[in-house]
Amino acid sequence: MKAKILNYILATVLLILVIKMVYKEKPVHQIVVKQEKGTQNADDKQTFQVETTHQAWVWLTVAEGKRLIAKGLKEYPPIKERLKNGYILITKGTTNTYVAEEFLNDSIMNGDFVLGRILPAGRNVKLKRGQKRKEIVFKNGAVLDTAYQDILNDMKEGDIVMKGANIINYKKNQAGILIGHPTAGTTGVLAPMVKERKLRLIIPVGLEKESSQDIDMLSQFTKIPHDGVEKKMPYIWSIKGELFTELEAIQQFANVQTMHIASGGIGGAEGAVTICIRGSKEEVEKALAVVKSVQGEPSFVR
Repeated sequence: MKAKILNYILATVLLILVIKMVYKEKPVHQIVVKQEKGTQNADDKQTFQVETTHQAWVWLTVAEGKRLIAKGLKEYPPIKERLKNGYILITKGTTNTYVAEEFLNDSIMNGDFVLGRILPAGRNVKLKRGQKRKEIVFKNGAVLDTAYQDILNDMKEGDIVMKGANIINYKKNQAGILIGHPTAGTTGVLAPMVKERKLRLIIPVGLEKESSQDIDMLSQFTKIPHDGVEKKMPYIWSIKGELFTELEAIQQFANVQTMHIASGGIGGAEGAVTICIRGSKEEVEKALAVVKSVQGEPSFVR
């Protein structure tokens, strides 16, 4: 009897080992990150699990990142839903120029859909301007030939406004816009309406604008009165919305985890971002395919 029981146990163990060999379990690694003593929030711990099997790393120039963000937004389910039923407003900006091109399936001269911009101070670089374009308004998927101010009162809760930013703190989901106009321009018009009508503010923005600073603090800091030297300095308007970066864009095409792991480069990759992509082999390959599709995108100012 004992021999039978022993044989049964051995057979069960062997069966379990065979099953594990055939169906390899995904590795699960738990990582605990604790702040060093003497630093701020020294008692805080960050714990997360890694359950993926494959990874890849990619790097994107600023222009490539903008194109990827635009392509990702077109696949984003909330935007797809609003294109069927509701309003979408795309405001002017450099990243939103790429967004406009993807949504209109059209090519836009680099200066036609831009207001404020930062260009090299020591070089004579200018944007080409041809046809001045209005902000783009979609209603139920159709483009309206109207000023965006005329439809704001018709927009309802959940309708989407896409507005870029000049600086972000990704971890805190914060964004800020440089304001030089006396009435705060487009931001001054839209911010109260977004809050009042509970519109969905999506902020298409590249990770090259990432900062460790608290944007709310910066907003207050830049508003402290000072005597100006040379040009008048703009202030930062802190806006509350949904950041949509290269990380979110990649996730529209593949079921992967994405993380910003480095910044910068040379030879045209100044301002580039390096991203780690993790998931199953099949999903990582999907992500790589969409990244490769935007690599080679020419710089915004050609």
